[in-house]
Parts: sequence; C-alpha cells; structure tokens
Amino acid sequence: MKVVIIGAGMAGSALVDELLSLEPSLEIHLFGEERTPPYNRIYLTDLLAGAKLPSQLLLKSLQKFEEEGIKLHLGERVDKIFPESKKFITSRGKTYSYDRLVIATGSLPNVPRISGYEKKGVFLFRTLEDVFGILEVARISKRAVVIGGGLLGLECAKALRDIGLEVYVVHILNILMEQWLDATASEMLQKKLESFGIKVLLNKKTEEILGERWVKGVRFADGEVLETDLVVIATGIKPNTELAQRSGLKVRRGILVNDFLETSVNYIYAVGECIEHRGKTYGTLYPIMEQVRVCAKNLVYGNVERYEGSLDYSVLKVAGVRLMSAGKVHEGKDDQVFLYKDEENYRKAVIKDGKLEGFILYGNLKGSERFMELLRTKGTIDDPFFLIRDLLIEERKEWKPSDIICNCNVVSYGEILKAIQKGAKTLEDIQRATKASTSCGSCAVVVEEILRKHATLKPARINKVEEYKKQKHPFERGLLKKLEEWKDWQESPEEDRDIGLKWYGIFYRKATPGYFMVRIRITHGRLTSEQAKIIAHLSKKFGKNDVDLTSRQQVQLRWIELKNLPEVLMALQTVGLTTLQTGMDNIRNITGDPLSGLVEESVIDTIPIAKNIERLFLGKKQYADLPRKFNLAILGSKVDAVNCKYNDLCFYLAQKDGLIGFNVYAGGKIGSGGPIAGFDLNIFVRPHEVLDIAKGIFELYSDMGNREDRNKNRLYFLIKELGVDGFRKELEQRLMKNLWRRGEELVQKVGERCGIIRQKNGLYAVSLVVPTGIFTGTDLERVAELAKRYGSGEIRLSTYQNLYIVNVPEENLNGLLDDELFERYRISNSPYFEGLMACQGSRTCAFGVIENKPDAIKLANYLSERLPREEPIRMHWSGCAKGCGQHGAGDIGFVGTKVKINGEVKLAVDVFLGGEKVGTVPLDDLDVYVERLLKERSVH
Repeated sequence: MKVVIIGAGMAGSALVDELLSLEPSLEIHLFGEERTPPYNRIYLTDLLAGAKLPSQLLLKSLQKFEEEGIKLHLGERVDKIFPESKKFITSRGKTYSYDRLVIATGSLPNVPRISGYEKKGVFLFRTLEDVFGILEVARISKRAVVIGGGLLGLECAKALRDIGLEVYVVHILNILMEQWLDATASEMLQKKLESFGIKVLLNKKTEEILGERWVKGVRFADGEVLETDLVVIATGIKPNTELAQRSGLKVRRGILVNDFLETSVNYIYAVGECIEHRGKTYGTLYPIMEQVRVCAKNLVYGNVERYEGSLDYSVLKVAGVRLMSAGKVHEGKDDQVFLYKDEENYRKAVIKDGKLEGFILYGNLKGSERFMELLRTKGTIDDPFFLIRDLLIEERKEWKPSDIICNCNVVSYGEILKAIQKGAKTLEDIQRATKASTSCGSCAVVVEEILRKHATLKPARINKVEEYKKQKHPFERGLLKKLEEWKDWQESPEEDRDIGLKWYGIFYRKATPGYFMVRIRITHGRLTSEQAKIIAHLSKKFGKNDVDLTSRQQVQLRWIELKNLPEVLMALQTVGLTTLQTGMDNIRNITGDPLSGLVEESVIDTIPIAKNIERLFLGKKQYADLPRKFNLAILGSKVDAVNCKYNDLCFYLAQKDGLIGFNVYAGGKIGSGGPIAGFDLNIFVRPHEVLDIAKGIFELYSDMGNREDRNKNRLYFLIKELGVDGFRKELEQRLMKNLWRRGEELVQKVGERCGIIRQKNGLYAVSLVVPTGIFTGTDLERVAELAKRYGSGEIRLSTYQNLYIVNVPEENLNGLLDDELFERYRISNSPYFEGLMACQGSRTCAFGVIENKPDAIKLANYLSERLPREEPIRMHWSGCAKGCGQHGAGDIGFVGTKVKINGEVKLAVDVFLGGEKVGTVPLDDLDVYVERLLKERSVH
C-alpha cells in the first residue's frame, strides 16, 4: 500500500514512525514545502538563543529516512488533490498517485491587520528560515519588539533578550497567555519576565509598523510610538486549510475530520494543527501525537479505532520560569476553585463534581504528573488541598508501572524502567528506546530523576560530535569539495557546517549569521612576509579588513562568505599556510616562545621540535579523532611568554645531570570549571625524545579519554581518574621504557617582552604592541613590507596578541621606527598594555557575554593614567567562562558575566587574582575597583 503524507512537520514525521512500527513494508512518501528535513519547531527558540545548533533540531537525519525506505520530497509543495483519480499535483508540475493520503499541513501564523507589515526587519516566527532571518537582523539591532504575549511570543522574547537585545513584548489583552493563565499567574509571569530585562506592554494594539523600507518603529492605537530595529509577530496560529480548500474537502476553522480522522473524502485523512474534530482545533503537541497513533492504525488496519479528542496542555520553555497549565483554567459559576500562592509559587485547581477540570502550576511543578493523571482519567479528587498545597512538600510516592511520565508520547514509568533494565544509562538512551522527552521535553527532568535512581551510571548527554564522527569522519566527507558545490550557507547541511568544517579551520559563527571565520595555523607564531601579505590581501578582499591576532599565536580572518572560502584556502596553501585541524577534536596550534632561537634566554630553539610534532599529526585521521581539543606548548626559554603550564601538554625548560631538556606537565586547562595548571608528571625528557613522548600521550588520550560527556573529556579528567603515577605508568608501558624523573627548572620569568630586544646574533627584534590583537589587513601588509625592508622578512606572533619584526640590523632601527605604523602601535606601551590579552567578545562570538576587547582596552587606559607603575602586569580577559582569554593564567583575570543589582541585570566580570576568584564587579564600577585592588594588594 502506498501512503502519502503531505506535510513534513512534527505530525507528518511522527506518523511516518508510527506507520513503520505497525507495517514496515509500506511504501511511504513524505512531502514538505521546506527544503530542510523534518525538525522540532518547539526548539526554534533554543536555536534563536544560541542554545542549540540547527542540526540538533532535526527529528532524524536524511540518511535515516533513506535507511527506512521513506521517499522524501522536500521543497515540493502539493498544489491540489484529485480524489476521484487518487492523484495530486505538486509545485514542480509532477503528478503522483496514492492509495491512502494524509494531510498534515499544520498551521499558519495568524497575522493581525497591521499596516507596514511587509517592511524589512519584520518577521514571523514559525520556521527555520524565520530564525535565520531574525538572527541576521539581530546582529545589527539594539531593540526588538515582539507582538504577541502568547506562548511562542514570550519564548521568542526571552531568546532575543538572551542574545543581547533590548526587548519589548506587546500584547493586545491585559493577560499574558490568556488561553492558559488567569490574571494572578499572568501578573507573576510578567514580573519574572521584567526581572530578565524584558519590558511588557499590555492592552496595546499595534496599528502600524513605521519606516520607509526598513522598520524604524511601531505605532499603537493610542498614538504612542516605540522605536525599534526589529519586529517579530507571534500572534498565534490558525489551521492551514489551503490545500484542502483547493481540493474540495470540507473545511470550517480547520479541515473537518470524523472520529477515524478521515476527511469528507474517502481515503484522505488529516492530523495535527490543520484539523477540526468535534468543533475543536488543537495547537499543542500532545493532542497531535494522540491523533497520529489513532490515524496510523486506521491507515494500516482500516477504520478500527476512534479518536475521542485530547487533553490540551501547555509548558512554557523559558529559562528561569517553570509554568504548566492544562484543561480549563478559567472557572465557571458552577466550578470550585482551590488556590495556593506564595512569593514564588502559584497553584490553581478548577474542580467540578469532584473531578479536576483544569490547573495552573507556576514556580514549583511538583506533582504535575498527578495533575495530568487526574485530568486524563477523570478520577475523583478526595483531598483538593493535597493537590495544591501538601503535594509541594510531600515526597513523591513510588511510581506505578502504569503511571504516564511522557504525555506527548504516552510513555509509562514501566516502559522507562524496562529500558533501564535493558542497559539505558542516559537520557538519550531513554529517548531512543521509548521516545520519552523527545517532543515538548517537559518530562526530561522526571526521566533523569528516574535514571539517577535506577541506572548504574549517572545520565549524560549524548556526545553529538562523537556521533557525527562515527557516522563518517570529517576527513572522509569531502567537505572541501562540497564547499564549491554549496550555493548558500543556509542550504549546507548543518552538521557539516557547524561541526565538520571546524576540522578544516572554518567556523560558522552564530553571532555573525552568513559569515565564517577562518583560523590559520601559524606554528610557534613564525610567519614570513610573503605569508603575511597573502593574509592581509585576503582580509581586505573578503574579510572587511579585519585581522585577529589570537592568544595561540595564530591569525583569524572573519566576515568570509561561503562562496569565497575555496579561494581563501587555496591562496593560503600557495604560501605554505594551512587552516587544517585548528578546531574541534584536534591538536591545535603549537605555541612557544615567539623569540625562540633568537635571544639569549632561548636555551633550546623549539621551533624545529614543534614542526616535527606537527608533521606527525597534521592531516592524519588517527590524530584528528581525539576525545576533545588538545593544546600543546613547548618552552625552551628562561622566559615563559606562553603560559605554558596551562596547556594539555607542556614541555618546560629544565636540566638534569648536566643535560638540558624539559620537564613534562599535562592536563592543564583554562575555561569552564576554572583555570588549572597541568599536573607535574615527574618526567624529564631530552629534546630528541619530545616527539615520542607527545606521540605516546596523543595515543593514550585517544584510546582512554572520555568520549561521552564533552564537559568532562579533556585530558585533565583522564589524569585525574588514573592519578599521575597511573598515567605515567601507562605512558611508560606504551613507550616500553622507564622515563627519567623531573629535573631542575630553568624558567626565571613569566610574561611578555616589549621594546627593542637585542638578539644573540647582534641583530634586533622590535615589538609592536597591538592591544587585544585588534589589527587590520592594511597594517599587516605594512608590517610585511617593513619586515622585508628592514629585517629578514620574518615576523613572530606572541600569545599576548602582539608581534615582532626580527633580525633588524642596528643601522636599520631608525628607519623602521620612523614609519607611521609605530605611531599607532608602540614598541613598548604602558605596563598595563604589554601583558594585555583578550579573546573575542560578544561582537563576533555567540558565547561572549561582554564585548571584552573594548572593555580590556578601556581599563588599561584608565589604569595607565591613574596608577602608573614600572613593572608589567598581565591582565587576561575572557568574554565568557569558556576562558579563551586565559584569564586564570594572568596576574589579574576577568571573565564576562552578568549580575543583578536592585533588580536590574548588568554586564559584569568575575575578577581573578593568580587564578583565584576574588569578586564579581559590574563593568561600570570596574576601573575604580581594580585601582583600589592594586593599591591594596601587591600584584606582580
């Protein structure tokens, strides 16, 4: 039998799964207007907020549909059905036949009559394309107005607030979510939203969107005008009945269906938001899933089961708000109402004739399963006060096997327990085995509670990167060739774009929709003038003249469009540069003393060693499949200018029995979980042994590292698990030899060198202090010219985001220093700038909480004027807790965060001294705070 499903949304996709479970041999065709595979619309707000990747919304992969034998027709709209001949025609002019047909076209946005609706910068909020459009405009916007105070509008407003916009919610009624809340719950919710910084305007009717081509503001019916850069209309939905009407099916508000979910025409069924059953339409997921289960049986076995209607309920998915309501929440004159309210919680039960009709839970959702069970079974309530008050404090009684945990997919406690008994240990295991929490997700907390009680291991989120690599490693996917085939960034597969391309140093950034960042591997920070000129040329041609000097001695180009990526990569390759393996689960750029081999304190020139290690792993799949990223530094100098010990692997200058070599540290990290210096492995190695040690540790980590929880799979956690002695013993067994114990360390100083620095050969290195690495292609081009004219044509980059022109003869110094470039970038700035380091902030990084680089420069300027000092101080800035600015390794560290003061949320930083947190300070007060801190404490 050939079953055609029109509509590739959540209802259509769920129907496919249900049909396959009943009769795998069916020929199933799934038609969808959107080009993307079926995805979970419930999580569009998470995508907008940057909490999920587009790939994480997919209900299943294209490959999975193919394996199941499903014929997908994406980007192909069905225009009309001809019931008499059991045929239909699509937008591509193709005609298809069917034995059974199901309409699952869902809903359309219910757009009110607002003048100026067509202007640019005005969006609906219904599809992936809508979200991508909103993100594109949000990047250049400061204020957003969300029209509609329903479920979707509020979730959208919180997501826009989370990405940094000033947000207004405008609602035509005096109650938010009026279908689901009463006045009391609405008032509590409004206060909570306003505590997030969202401004709520009730009783406001929007009449006109102002502006010529682009939106400039909105005008309300009372004459008030509100300026804005972005408008999102989220004023509810209506059944999409257009296809049914064109095809002659009976329609009122929705497509009319009987109890078998059959339309007015034989052999054509309908499910989801598009239908009207017994005079009622549905707009939430739980009823749709019930319809799907009934419809599937009727399609396969004939009309054997009736749909009796569904219980409708709503869960608001806004971080920091817990809200659930169901059934009848606005009481009638014959209803009893039982209430409980305190500062944080509100519980309301509407009861008629001893049975629960509906409820509202705000704050603590404890007992929600009991409420839902009573609504579904229409059980008699013996003690209403238990429901609304005592249930808040009473411990949950043991679940019965028949208790429903996941309402959307009707998954019972017994089914979840059975999955655990069969080996399920994580939430994702339960999702695969039972589908619990895969729809609206509201039961995920309960499922994890059951797991904690019964599973042998604590549930962990699935490592989606490992799943991606298992399907096919990025090196096997031909992604570079696909770059030339993909016509638009939105059409490229999300997993390839957002994960796979990082193996090639290509990073799609949510903070800059439509643009990519390219990270160039510059081993040990050594760059030729020819290479610098090519980077400068590419920056000016494709990257808005922006050049980022990074804290790992690399260069990043931003604002690169997808169509220009092949040319950028090819140009870099012509001068011996690569972007390969500068992201994801790879060995990243090897760092070392930028003046290695040149100055007196450089005892071992570590550049050749770094190059040998790079040749070992670069381009080899074996070393491009680590559990997580791997940072490596090698220091052969008495000056540590690279914060060496805060790397996954560090070779640190030492001597033993008259031999010069390195002590070995491993497991260092900076970022979430706090800054941690590496463990002293009590190992001394000579220079020629470094490659073998590095190779052994790479392979040990690859074989034994955690590949499940990406929050706990850095090398640090493996060493902590094995212990230093156990880790060293494992390494010695792999190398088949006993290793020497540590030697005496020779490092005497930590920090950056600035100024005119005499080299061992009598020539000079001249620094350019580039505050926080903000550079331009034009200036890099000039540096390349100066290096060629006055030096040897070689440039060295530092981890403090500065650079050096090296091998300058004394007689060339005056000519070099007379160049206007040194008016913008001094050879030696104030002590507050020489050790300044800052990663990308919120301007180009979706994780950034603060702008970061401007904040770092502002503080350094303030301190330079107010508190002069002779000794350099290393100030390290990270825009968020991920720690890319190495905040824990500095004398003073700063991490972007937010703080609430008198109910107002402000941008702030956590302040660290020597890696230890000493306070959280609003950015507005930071200059005075740090000035006082430096006066009161001796900071070096």
